[in-house]
Amino acid sequence: MKRITLTCFALLSFFNIHAQGQLNMSLLGRWDEDGLPMSSFVKYNDIWGYADCEGREYAIMGSARYTHFLDITNPQEPIEVSRFSGSVNSIWRDFKTYGHYAYGVADQGTDGLMVFDLGSLPDTVTQVNQLTGIFLTAHNIFIDQAQGRLYVAGSNSRGNGVIVFDLKADPSNPALLGSIPLPGGYIHDIYVRDNIAYCSHGNQGLAIYDLTDPNNLIPLGSLTSYPEQGYNHASWLTEDGSKLVFADETHGRSLKLADVSDPANITILDLFKSSLLAPSATNSIAHNPFVRGQYAIVSYYHDGVQIFDLSNPEDVQQVAYFDTYPGNQNYSGYEGCWGVYPFLPSGNIIASDITHGLFVLSADSIAFEPPPALSAGLEVTAPSALCEGDTALLSAVQQGLFSYHWYKDGALLEEEDATLTVTQSGAYTLIASNGICTDTSLAVELQFAPLPEAILADSLLLFCGDVPPSISTPSEGETYTWYLNGQALNQSAGPQLDVTESGVYQVEVSAGGCSTISNELEVILGIMPNPTYNLVYPSTLCLGSDTISLVLPEENGQFYAISSEGSPAFDTLESLIYPITANGLYHLFAFNENCSLEVSLPLEDAFHEPLIPTITVENNVLTASESSSYQWYLDGEPIFEANEQSFLALASGSYSVEVVDLNGCNAVSAPVSLMVNAVLEAGQVGMQLYPNPVEGRLFIKVPSPIREARLLSLDGRLLLVANGSQASGMEINTTALPAGEYLVQVLLQDGVFNHLIIKE
Repeated sequence: MKRITLTCFALLSFFNIHAQGQLNMSLLGRWDEDGLPMSSFVKYNDIWGYADCEGREYAIMGSARYTHFLDITNPQEPIEVSRFSGSVNSIWRDFKTYGHYAYGVADQGTDGLMVFDLGSLPDTVTQVNQLTGIFLTAHNIFIDQAQGRLYVAGSNSRGNGVIVFDLKADPSNPALLGSIPLPGGYIHDIYVRDNIAYCSHGNQGLAIYDLTDPNNLIPLGSLTSYPEQGYNHASWLTEDGSKLVFADETHGRSLKLADVSDPANITILDLFKSSLLAPSATNSIAHNPFVRGQYAIVSYYHDGVQIFDLSNPEDVQQVAYFDTYPGNQNYSGYEGCWGVYPFLPSGNIIASDITHGLFVLSADSIAFEPPPALSAGLEVTAPSALCEGDTALLSAVQQGLFSYHWYKDGALLEEEDATLTVTQSGAYTLIASNGICTDTSLAVELQFAPLPEAILADSLLLFCGDVPPSISTPSEGETYTWYLNGQALNQSAGPQLDVTESGVYQVEVSAGGCSTISNELEVILGIMPNPTYNLVYPSTLCLGSDTISLVLPEENGQFYAISSEGSPAFDTLESLIYPITANGLYHLFAFNENCSLEVSLPLEDAFHEPLIPTITVENNVLTASESSSYQWYLDGEPIFEANEQSFLALASGSYSVEVVDLNGCNAVSAPVSLMVNAVLEAGQVGMQLYPNPVEGRLFIKVPSPIREARLLSLDGRLLLVANGSQASGMEINTTALPAGEYLVQVLLQDGVFNHLIIKE
């Protein structure tokens, strides 16, 4: 460790020299070393700062040959901790830090990207890497802290754009993301926040790009013409991101405060500059601007460190300054303060002077708001009642830190973002790091309460009736909210709801502050069909011949079906008149779009089954069973005037009788085949029958024996039978018979004799 400080006399002398070269700023300490090599009269160049976990502060400063690491925790006594040599003496060196790593480049030589590990401070610094395969020289680098990306500007391998590295995966070994040509060409310096780059294109002005995808840049806007334009050198964004301070590295040019809230329409709000030697000399050069809070802190060639108040964007005021090279009054060259770093936690400002090295300064009248202390504090965003299926969002109070490690019940989770979405119960903690220090949050206990069930029937509920139905859920809860077609019903209800209209119903069941909404249940309140009907009966109801007509009404959207007992199949009716021809219990169904109604038609005894007549045969006389009327047939042909219950068959053949029963139903008997004996005429047998007309006794005489004699009514009824006992004559007493015509039938051995008599 090499320790070099100014003597007390020299320091006092420097303070005395600055009696006229400072305003509201004080010199706390200096570091300079005689004999260091120079390049083109440049001994020292850029500077950066660093603070460790113990609150110790450090300056990282470049000289023509070296990178110097100095402990400035005691600003009155800066101590060099380590130095690292470059490949050659270089006018420009630039440095930035990410976590406990520092990165450096040089504008001459073959240094590439140098990587230093600051983790062993205050004892030492270690160079852990040097990448020379992508570029060898570069003018500036910048690190977008929140995104963990390092940008290289003005390199030998990408002179017309920027090279992008990723630092998050392995800060000690940056990974190339892209080498991007820019429309504005060469950039002298770059500022990037959340992937939005503000690029100083020298004589081409200022341009803003979206570099979210390093291989697909999106130009957002540019400023190529503006008041007091010079060589656009460097810029810095205000904390709210709406304004940009930029410097033109040209003698006599003012600093610019620009409104960049709309990158496509950049406007200049104010011009301001150092007035250290005004009005006699105003040819100073602003070099590197920075913004902390409402202040712009700018390194000036010739005029040292200048501080401006930006609180009134249209009237920026100089509020403090410290000239690091008061003896130099030559505004024609490039001497004095090269760089400044205003972000140390103590509020001290460090600056590098080309000739005089490190300055540790205080801004006496300015109280910079200290950066927030590293904290792994958590914010919880969650519903008031945390239930299964909900999510809670745990957010680190400090965003954009180096790393975040989340734990559940002590177990490391995979998520590494500043936020964690939580869906399970447990104790959650966060270990956050700014790359230098770590902090552990208090445990956040999250409990996800179980959800109540919310169940409705899965199937469609179709109701057809006069009294509306009710629906219910078997789920248990504290409160129930019913919905119809997605809208909450105002009526107060428990687990059961009376349905008053068709629609899609759901129920939300709540318990313990948690709620679940059920599946959808469609309920249809149908209109009952109107199955009015009329039965049209014929004059007779005879089975097999008559038909009852079922006449149905014509109703819009209504159709019908019928079934009968023993026949489960429906017979859909195509017509509004349906014939019924058989006895039975019929079921009539009336349908509309949603509902049906069944009506029973008890017609089991509607039709009379015709009584089939039977025929009794005695010799040649056929007698039908009793009915209302008769018609005799021979061989299928009706016999003229054969309409009595009995019929004397005079010819052989097939006889049948058709009758009408007491119910008016027709029936035909089974046919009877009959072989009839010969029928004789009176002259053939020499028969005598007298008297005719007869009043009492009727005498019959024939030459051959008589087997039997019969007396029949003209309708075929048998009235008397007399046995002839084979005699050739006999008599029949007709006294009891009423007056009228009768048929006498005499059966002989060889035939039958019929004769008509009249009874008086």
